[in-house]
Amino acid sequence: MNLFTSIKKFHCDFTHVHLKRRAVPLASLAVVTAMTFPVIAVGMDVYTITDGTTTEEISMYQADAEAAFQRSSFSPEDYSIVSVLEEEDGYEVTVKQNYNVTVTVDGETLTVYTGDARVSNILRKAGIELGEDDLTEPSADTMITEPCHIDVTRVTTETKTQTRAIAYTTENRNSSELEIGKSRVAQKGVEGVEEITLEYTYHDGEEVACVQTGTQVVKEPVTEIVEQGTKQPTVATSGGSLSYSRVLTVEATAYSGGGTTASGMKAQVGRIAVDPSVIPLGTKLYITSADGTSWIYGEAVAADTGGAIKGNRIDLYFNTESECNSFGRRSAKVYILN
Repeated sequence: MNLFTSIKKFHCDFTHVHLKRRAVPLASLAVVTAMTFPVIAVGMDVYTITDGTTTEEISMYQADAEAAFQRSSFSPEDYSIVSVLEEEDGYEVTVKQNYNVTVTVDGETLTVYTGDARVSNILRKAGIELGEDDLTEPSADTMITEPCHIDVTRVTTETKTQTRAIAYTTENRNSSELEIGKSRVAQKGVEGVEEITLEYTYHDGEEVACVQTGTQVVKEPVTEIVEQGTKQPTVATSGGSLSYSRVLTVEATAYSGGGTTASGMKAQVGRIAVDPSVIPLGTKLYITSADGTSWIYGEAVAADTGGAIKGNRIDLYFNTESECNSFGRRSAKVYILN
């Protein structure tokens, strides 16, 4: 074989091989590809776990984000899952580094190393049990997402009873046995007694509220009855009883000399001088000593006035000057007759 023949033969062989490679079946090509590039087996979930800075992937046959997190390099003691989002090719799991939350309860302050969680869960993690009425600040359902402080207030209540007086009422009744202006207690009033129920509320042992929750009357009060006189008062005279509306205590002097009074009446015994602003002219009177027995002037009428007769002063008319001098100046009681 010469050189040309050899070259031609080599060319034909090369062409044959090239054609055979182009004719490789797809099945064979798939085998070659599988050998060259790794693929995910059917049924396996891919979990992309990230804290925003570091990211890693965990492949698992089971759909369990928590299990994938446990297999990652993020320590469950220092990180917590914040969210799990399902994607087309698996799940994106976002984790966040834990932080300290302080809790003040029962006079002590505790530190809880935690991830994002509600206040109630953080307290549960710290072994703190809340009573039915206990309060927290922030509230128990608040989501904590950063270091903070939680206050727990223990709320307790206590029920107590005590008694207190019930004021009695006063009833006024008319009495014909008593003179007008006079009164008397016919029945003495007595306070009643009631028992009240109080509920005290305490925050950490300190009283913050007191509410009355009930009352019960233990003893009914007794009404005081006061009788008011309706009987017209009278003064006894030699000629019988005279009714009057009021009594004045005045200073009495005496005068005489006749003439005509300021009211136009003739001056005579029984017609006296008064201050009209105190005793109007024409008023019928009955006049005695202050004690009612030492002397009695008797019935009279306010008929005259005088320059010196002002206020609670009266001037009694007598027939003679000697009688006037004998009378002088005395305290008198003047009954204003009806």
